[in-house]
Amino acid sequence: MIHFLPDTAHAEKLRPYDEAITRLASIRTALTIVELAAGVTSEGVAPVVPTAWAQKSAAKRRRADQRSVESAQAAAAGLEILAEQRAAGLEPHPKSLARLADTLRSELLELDRLFSL
Repeated sequence: MIHFLPDTAHAEKLRPYDEAITRLASIRTALTIVELAAGVTSEGVAPVVPTAWAQKSAAKRRRADQRSVESAQAAAAGLEILAEQRAAGLEPHPKSLARLADTLRSELLELDRLFSL
């Protein structure tokens, strides 16, 4: 099973948004993998970097963090399906790869909006 959530049991003390940043990097990596599988050149989604995290309300930080969890889980599920298809000797349909890539791009843009508020 693929998962992108960081193993914090062995990590040093993290800044409040380090786990979210790790998840965002994982989503970008998933997008790159999907684009490579589709045979397209990456469109280069800019990295999401939380700005003024400490000034955000606790509710906004929780929402951004939760959304990054949901997005990372969705990315992992998409990659897992692709891996299962390949293991079964099947090639994913190009439209399904394009849809997954579009979804991941959309999630990254939404996360950028949440982290920038």
